[in-house]
Amino acid sequence: MNSRCRFFATLPRYPLLACSASLLFIAVASPAALFKKSASDFTGIYQSGHLAAALTSVEKEAAANATSNDYILWKLEQGATLRAAALAEPGLVPAISGPAAPASGGASTPADVSNAYLQRSMTAYDQAEEKVNSYEEQAKVKVGAEVGATLTNLSTLPYRGRAYDKVLMNAYKALSYMQLGQRDNARVELNRALQRQKDAVAENEKRIAESQETAQKAKNGEVKDENGKSASYDSDKAKSDSKTGPALDAVLAASTANMVSYGDYVNPFAVFLDALFFTVYGEGGSDLERGRKSMERVALMVPGNPYVKDDLALATAAAEGKAPEGVTYVFFETGSGPDRDEAKIEIPTYLVSSKVAYVGAAFPKLKFNPNYIGALGIKASGQNFSTATLASIDSVIANDFKNEWPVVVTKTLISSATKAIATATAQKTADHAGLMGSLVTRVAVTAFNSASTHADTRVWSSLPKEFQYARVATPADRQLLLAAGNDSRSITLVPGAVNIVYVKSISPSSPLLVSQFALK
Repeated sequence: MNSRCRFFATLPRYPLLACSASLLFIAVASPAALFKKSASDFTGIYQSGHLAAALTSVEKEAAANATSNDYILWKLEQGATLRAAALAEPGLVPAISGPAAPASGGASTPADVSNAYLQRSMTAYDQAEEKVNSYEEQAKVKVGAEVGATLTNLSTLPYRGRAYDKVLMNAYKALSYMQLGQRDNARVELNRALQRQKDAVAENEKRIAESQETAQKAKNGEVKDENGKSASYDSDKAKSDSKTGPALDAVLAASTANMVSYGDYVNPFAVFLDALFFTVYGEGGSDLERGRKSMERVALMVPGNPYVKDDLALATAAAEGKAPEGVTYVFFETGSGPDRDEAKIEIPTYLVSSKVAYVGAAFPKLKFNPNYIGALGIKASGQNFSTATLASIDSVIANDFKNEWPVVVTKTLISSATKAIATATAQKTADHAGLMGSLVTRVAVTAFNSASTHADTRVWSSLPKEFQYARVATPADRQLLLAAGNDSRSITLVPGAVNIVYVKSISPSSPLLVSQFALK
């Protein structure tokens, strides 16, 4: 028997509840606390720009979490870190070999190492996607898991991947396949990214419907008060409480304050990749028209981007039979996306329990990272250009957060009511158990409530803050000068009719990561 249980078992009349609460405290608190620390350690290393150390950290965490609820999240982090390593200059990351490395035993070139990292990145993403698909095939969340989450907190459920995670996962895979020249595989990933954006709308409607059903059951009296009698809990009334309502509104407002609305679950970066791929690689009229329509969607979503208008004209010309050539795209991936923190808010439980008026509840909130380089400067043919925002990932994530918010609030309110009833019931029983039984029970219940009052703050931390881009006429000398912050790079474009230069800045203090390839 656990030593805590042996201690509680020696106490009169009330050992089991105290022991159970103690064990629940251990079970609930430890995984959340351990994940937050591990994630924080990795994120700190990654955002400092020390890629070799970040690779070591993420590989360790991915292996350690092979069977945990956080498996998908660590595989996404692993895929992103390996992709960043593929962009790095030799010396910043360990030299590795892969399918593209020389078979003769000769020394690997920088391109070989880069391709090997891309392959490993896609393997990690494939593993994440396999698990994502497995969860999606389940018609419903397991009842036992949901019951446990109602009693404790939503962070105890497996991380299944948020909508924006899934879209970007497939978009990154498509981009990597484009760089490796594997067009058919890139097409598959773009189709998946597009479908995931469509599916997310239906999935959110389903979540909202299920949440409303849960709220109605609580309102109809399918919870019990401290006397064991049926009691109703009106989550809508709780939201309008004079203390709770304004606090909830403040969290949502802060998390969506600077949000640009692109449409539900739409990511302009993924749509732009779709447009570019089908404009350049289109096989027949339907492909080329898809490229034009996708670019038209981008133009509507980011009307302030000065380059999109010309790209829409290029996509239109391609649909009319004029193939694009002599153009170079410079993508700039900058900064880090938002973290998730938690806000503690007092929730009314007097609606169901006469013993407890309010109980503390934890809700997620977005915390944005202002530490990033605002734009990349480009010099080509004596002219100066600057990248412009294509997709604010802050906005993409904030939009997802806003859509998820009603469901999170409803579940948390009902969870809080459930815990309030459990607390009141335990205290009522303890009143008849003598002084020691009462004391032990109150300590155990307090520990349980503290451990279970946590929001789900898990997040894919290695996503960028923004995707930006610029388009320039390919210079005759094929020379580009790139500058961001205190870092600058001169590159010679590889031969190609349509060129891609990809630049990543994790933070202002980290070195620029630069890669290029010919799209055509």
